[in-house]
Amino acid sequence: MKMKPEKNQVTWAITAFVLSVCVMLAYYVIFKGTSLAKNLSQIVDSLSGIIIGIVLAYILIPLMEGIEHRILIPIYKKRNIDVSIAATADHKKRAQMRKISILLTMTVFMLLLYSLFRVIIPQLVSSIREIAANLPVYRDYIDEYSNLFLANNPDLQQFIDSQLDSYYATLSSYVTQKVMPVLKVNANNIVRYASRSFISGIKVVFDLVVGFIVAIYVLNSKERFTTKGKKMAYAIFNEENANELISGFRFANYTFQGFVGGKLVDSLIIGVICYIGCMLLKLPYPVLISVVVGVTNIIPFFGPYIGGGVGALILVLINPVSALVFLIFVIILQQFDGNILGPTILGNSTGLSSFWVIFAITLFGGLWGIVGWLVGVPIFAVFYALVSRITNVLLTKKGLSTVSNEYTDLAYIEYGEYKLLSDKNNTKHNARKNSSAFKKLFHFNFQPKKNEKKQDDSTK
Repeated sequence: MKMKPEKNQVTWAITAFVLSVCVMLAYYVIFKGTSLAKNLSQIVDSLSGIIIGIVLAYILIPLMEGIEHRILIPIYKKRNIDVSIAATADHKKRAQMRKISILLTMTVFMLLLYSLFRVIIPQLVSSIREIAANLPVYRDYIDEYSNLFLANNPDLQQFIDSQLDSYYATLSSYVTQKVMPVLKVNANNIVRYASRSFISGIKVVFDLVVGFIVAIYVLNSKERFTTKGKKMAYAIFNEENANELISGFRFANYTFQGFVGGKLVDSLIIGVICYIGCMLLKLPYPVLISVVVGVTNIIPFFGPYIGGGVGALILVLINPVSALVFLIFVIILQQFDGNILGPTILGNSTGLSSFWVIFAITLFGGLWGIVGWLVGVPIFAVFYALVSRITNVLLTKKGLSTVSNEYTDLAYIEYGEYKLLSDKNNTKHNARKNSSAFKKLFHFNFQPKKNEKKQDDSTK
């Protein structure tokens, strides 16, 4: 006789198992978090080539899909060949089209890289070398300008001199104790650092090659990956939960693609406009400044301020007037980006208010550094949408409204009835507040009390 467990017994067994695993993970994270972080770092480092490939493929997917839908599919349609994802389509021709689109996508990507290394980077290197060579001249200019400014402010000059002396002492100590021992020339150091540099260089090249190959595989098989994911979702969960899970992944994909892709395009346009503006205003080092402004513009909210500050810092060494002109130009440029260009390209791809954008950048920037600045906003947008979705589902199950505006004037809910703050008869649950201390202090009532007035009348 076979013993078949009941459904609730299986549910309790799975719940107990999941709870046990969560408790063990929590214990390991709390008491052995350092070793866990080290192990995760080693895993990420070993998979760095695959991670690079996945990220590269994810960035290139919109370009590949654009080539397919705008160029290749219309060509195949004119030849009466169905290359859609439908079951009745010609899958051999679709595979052929995918290979052509991948070839075109990688060609465009390699041309962009070639333009970057052939045109932009040499100019950047030339500008940086020129600035480094002219640093003594810029230093003398700044000293002369600062001495002229501080001539009538001896206290401020004394304070700045003391701070500079302190920073110089700290820098000298760091160079003497940290840098010089590393740069000490001997055979052992040369061999050790040369071998480390060689191994690091080989690993970087290997990761890039692996990443390029992985990106091609991911671009070619992206529908296959999504198909496997859908099958697993419907195999493990019931129909409703599987639909919700797939919907959540689609939302995350749309959010990341819309924000990351839109931000890259927006920053590229801002960099080009900045270069044109610097050329028209005859500002020095236009390529260097435009690259700084364009790259930092990828960072939401704080990026324009960082780019403008770095560009102004470069220019103030050369000519303070040029720095002032550049700041005015950057302010105008960022107003154009924030009010016209950015909303046109990005739209409302995240659905977050300015407060939550700042919160996401601060939180994930503190956790992951520059990477957190770039991906923190879409990650938090997905989390925010998940919390909102769960909240609305729970409200619907309780028969309550999911419209946010209906909770603005809400004081409390009693037996399913909405009690409003604007109704002075609703006094429960601290709906009415006592007079503030400020009101009590400055509120004067010169009218006599009713009982005092009656007493005066009776006396008369």
